[in-house]
Amino acid sequence: MSGPFALSQKGANLRVMHRIFLRTGFAAAAFLALVGCDQLSAVGLGPRPAVSAPVNEPAPQAVADFRPLAGTIYADFIGGEGARYSPEQLGFNAADRERLRRTMAAPVVGRLEQGGGAEALVFRGCAAGGCQDGASVIAIDTSTGAVFAALRDEHGSEVLAPNDRVEALLRLNSPTRAWDDPAAMQTASTETANPLTANRYSLA
Repeated sequence: MSGPFALSQKGANLRVMHRIFLRTGFAAAAFLALVGCDQLSAVGLGPRPAVSAPVNEPAPQAVADFRPLAGTIYADFIGGEGARYSPEQLGFNAADRERLRRTMAAPVVGRLEQGGGAEALVFRGCAAGGCQDGASVIAIDTSTGAVFAALRDEHGSEVLAPNDRVEALLRLNSPTRAWDDPAAMQTASTETANPLTANRYSLA
């Protein structure tokens, strides 16, 4: 084949081959670019992957200032601002709530105690027959709101709500280095409750 028709056919073939070459070249270039980015990322030279924004932690709940409530008894305290420290809210079972009620029958007014770098609002009480028959203590860390609760009765001594920091404070303030300090318990007969809040609530 020769002449103008042959030249036209050759031109068409060249154009087709040129388009194929361009498409192949673009595909190869894109592949090489992708491989290059992966290799650069592997050595820390490529674009950095997107990083999720840090999650903001919720602000800690503020601790109520219970210091002004020193001078009230435990039953009054939990009937008002200290409701979250009631036996029910602390998660004590029915049997332990009854033991606490009996060993707090003769309550001592709450007082602030310090020791070991800590401070606590401490509520104590004794059984109706006297501290020798039973005693209990509930102490609240004034800076953290953490609570220590324990009692002693005919079944023995038991810590209902442990807290090492507050327990250490109680032991430091006890001549016997025990949380159930007999001297502190016996003050139930000499200390009186705050007249503004006494007898408004009962410990159920």
